[in-house]
Amino acid sequence: MTSCETGTRMHAHQIDVTASDVRRLLSAQFPQWAGESVMRLPSYGTTNAMFKLGDDKVARLPFIPGDGASIAVEAGLLAHVAGALPVPTPRVLEVGEPDGAYPFHWSVLSWLPGEMPVPESLVDASGLVDDVVDIVLALQRMPVHGARTAQRSAPFCHSADEVRGYLAQLAGDFDTRALSRLWNDALAAPAWDGPPMWLHSDLLPSNLLVDERGRLCGVLDWAAAGVGDPSCELLAAWNVFPADARELFRARLGVDEASWRRGRGWAVSQASHALAYYRETNPGMVEMATRALRALELEEV
Repeated sequence: MTSCETGTRMHAHQIDVTASDVRRLLSAQFPQWAGESVMRLPSYGTTNAMFKLGDDKVARLPFIPGDGASIAVEAGLLAHVAGALPVPTPRVLEVGEPDGAYPFHWSVLSWLPGEMPVPESLVDASGLVDDVVDIVLALQRMPVHGARTAQRSAPFCHSADEVRGYLAQLAGDFDTRALSRLWNDALAAPAWDGPPMWLHSDLLPSNLLVDERGRLCGVLDWAAAGVGDPSCELLAAWNVFPADARELFRARLGVDEASWRRGRGWAVSQASHALAYYRETNPGMVEMATRALRALELEEV
């Protein structure tokens, strides 16, 4: 492994991944792209390094042990959802093998143009609500036979104390009493008793792309997708949309009260974990989590 180009390390067991590694792997395994330019991309991601290849491809290389398995998982999921959604998803062009210096499977994906949506500067918040609702509903219409369980699917009770620990770490910076009320309310909410549905399960701004009109033009990072309780898709409510569009999102999806309560729980859990863990190492993730928690502080129980 060559010298570190990753900046601040997020994990004690993180390995260094560099542009030189990408060039070596391409030369050995996919020589048709060996002459492409290789540029490290800024990313909010926490387990993969992303490198743009030329103008139309991106290489995705895990940098923590065990996450190489997600490459094959995501490749299968992307093949499954391809063509089923109203906006593009990346296409897996190749899946690469480990070599003597880089130990994990990796992938080359098609590049999707666009920008990450920022709630306070959305060009067309109502239009983006429609677009995200269309994605959620298109997934829910997909058959679930043989599908894997989504990453966010375990009952809240399994992480009750863990999330309380994250919130305790944020005391003094956030209204943790308000956030704790939301978390306790989510724990008390009725469980999902409907059929499992297909979910992206990680609808954060960093996984969405919007065009110059502010409309959705791509959905990224499918490694967490699967079937389960659709309330986890409500992460988007507090992460992607400002308050007025958040209510529109709820209305257009027809979200019942119990699902909204569980959705707030997913949002509290994800943002508090992200902020507690990445506070010193991932400014982009901290910015997203802070924005979500500030919105959640204002929620009424």
